[in-house]
Amino acid sequence: MSAAVLAVAVAVFPVFSAEALTSAGSAVLMPLAVYGVAWLLAAVLTRPSVFGGDRGFVGLTFLLLGLGITVQMRFGTWVPSWTAWRAYAPLLTGLALFLFCLRGVSVTLLAVLLRRFRWGFWLAAMATLGVLFAFGRVYRGGLFLPGQINPTEAVKLFLVCFAAGWLPLRREGLSRTVLGIPLPPLGTALALLFAWGAPLAGAVAVRDLGLALILCLTLVFMLSVQTGRSGWFWVGTALAAMAGYLIRFVSAHTYERFDVWLHPFVDPLDSGWQIGQSLTAEYAGGLWGTGLGAGAPASVPIVSSDFVYAAMAEELGLIGCGLILLLYWCWLSRAIAVSCDAEDSSLRLLGSGFAAVIGAQILLNVGGVTKALPMTGITLPFFSQGGFSLMVVLVFCGLVAVLSGTRRRGA
Repeated sequence: MSAAVLAVAVAVFPVFSAEALTSAGSAVLMPLAVYGVAWLLAAVLTRPSVFGGDRGFVGLTFLLLGLGITVQMRFGTWVPSWTAWRAYAPLLTGLALFLFCLRGVSVTLLAVLLRRFRWGFWLAAMATLGVLFAFGRVYRGGLFLPGQINPTEAVKLFLVCFAAGWLPLRREGLSRTVLGIPLPPLGTALALLFAWGAPLAGAVAVRDLGLALILCLTLVFMLSVQTGRSGWFWVGTALAAMAGYLIRFVSAHTYERFDVWLHPFVDPLDSGWQIGQSLTAEYAGGLWGTGLGAGAPASVPIVSSDFVYAAMAEELGLIGCGLILLLYWCWLSRAIAVSCDAEDSSLRLLGSGFAAVIGAQILLNVGGVTKALPMTGITLPFFSQGGFSLMVVLVFCGLVAVLSGTRRRGA
């Protein structure tokens, strides 16, 4: 964990030096203070004498979080005004929940909650989608609550918890295959269709197509882990790809997104402006980048949220972004390893589901910004400015850290 803080300090230095020359220089002190206090508390809670889990995973979490804070400092997210609560509230809440998981949650408690309240998690997910559908307002093609709040990030958390408690009950039926192709009994298939199909329909209803794709990919991964059948992965991935293609016909907005993806330079000053500026910034960064603080991130629309990777590519270059993706890979590898170590099937699925959600978000965001995939509006974990997104990611991290102590404490 000390190495993580040292790496963040090195990254912060050029940003701090540049900001210190402006009147907003003091704005960088608050996020650094929040980060430092949280790191100290986490170091105390994960000291070897009291924590039997993966301290390397916790260190990687703080490294990614610190780098994300540094990038947002570069974009001026942490402004010294009353509106700063929109940035600080999710960070403070997410860190508080992360630390609470380390201190107040045990693997035994997690296993009990997953089994006893699995349908409660499902109802919470559906209620969240229902509230958004009933009271949401259209903004940038999606639905948001007043204040531009999008609570669908919590749906991912609720549904992973539901699946972790429910799928083990259906393991025998879900494991049936014919010639390697999954073929569960009719009752099991209908139950799965209802349990996951209803939230998918809700995601489409609230116009969050990125959420729908993430739920599809997450279910495929969790089914593969639960049954040990590779057929679920191949069939599920094919169906998810087909669903992603058919989603383009849901509305005029989604059709336009696909059209811009396929033909970004037909209308470069209007519909293709965003992706065009993103690709230009990535090209300008080249191999080594212009240097942190030396780029022009303001030229890319929505740069602090959806297109943060484009600005990072400009200032850090291909090498810098490659290193960040490597950090993601190390983080995900540790999360999956922690899940595999869990003896309880529900806990194993919980960790696997969290890793699948984060991995899918990284894939969809980076793929969309680089034009490898259509843009879905999914945030980049740790780096994008997104209230509920950062908060839920930190809860994921806290629960995975708890799972990492399974071997010593028992499930």
